[in-house]
Amino acid sequence: MAAQDLFSFQGKVYLATRQASGKSGPLRWVGNAPQLQLALEVQNSDKTESFSGNRLLYGRLVQSKTANVNLTLDEATPENLAEGMYSVPATLPAGTVSSELLPTGLKANDLVALDRGWVSDVALTDSANPPVTVPAANWWTESASSGLIGLRKVDGFTQPFKAAYKHGETVNIALFTTPPPERMLFLDGINTVNGRRARVTLYRVTFNPIEQLDLISEEWGSLQLSGAALFDESRALDPDLGGFGRIELVRG
Repeated sequence: MAAQDLFSFQGKVYLATRQASGKSGPLRWVGNAPQLQLALEVQNSDKTESFSGNRLLYGRLVQSKTANVNLTLDEATPENLAEGMYSVPATLPAGTVSSELLPTGLKANDLVALDRGWVSDVALTDSANPPVTVPAANWWTESASSGLIGLRKVDGFTQPFKAAYKHGETVNIALFTTPPPERMLFLDGINTVNGRRARVTLYRVTFNPIEQLDLISEEWGSLQLSGAALFDESRALDPDLGGFGRIELVRG
């Protein structure tokens, strides 16, 4: 052992969908990941002796072995968000809405949210027969990106109002719409002390849902993912692979 064996790792973290064959699908780089931790743990059942009068530890039975994973992601890409929300990002195409009903009983200065965001060319009509166009001076766009509009004047019109508008394409991430995804995790690492490369592979990783997502914050945001590496029986019989994963170091 020598000073050149000291270590401080960095590297690129990739996630991939595990195929039915046990092989990795296409890799996805998760972006800047300032922390990746592997925590190995065993659950023991201890036996104390009963003949010395001191109840000393006499035997230990290992009941279970776990490999926990903690991953911090700095980039809120749709794929990263979906990873911790049990979701699959879906693209909702741009389009037009012709007659979206607004809530009834609106009063002056009320704000309403349209069904879609990133809106343009908004127009309002009422429910009279024939419908009457609500003048632009009677309402305003509070936020085009969030699809928020406000009403200045509602007197003299038949509610509910109807909105027509164009909306932009969005990526939709719906919470808890899929089972917990199973991933293969790869680290293309480098020991910044000596420049030697390292590769880490975890065969079956499942993450828990994101415990906390700071939607408003004064600091840099991050996504904290925690989970476990599951046992892979297809690789367990090979001592070079192991049942959970492996770390490969370049021989110095």
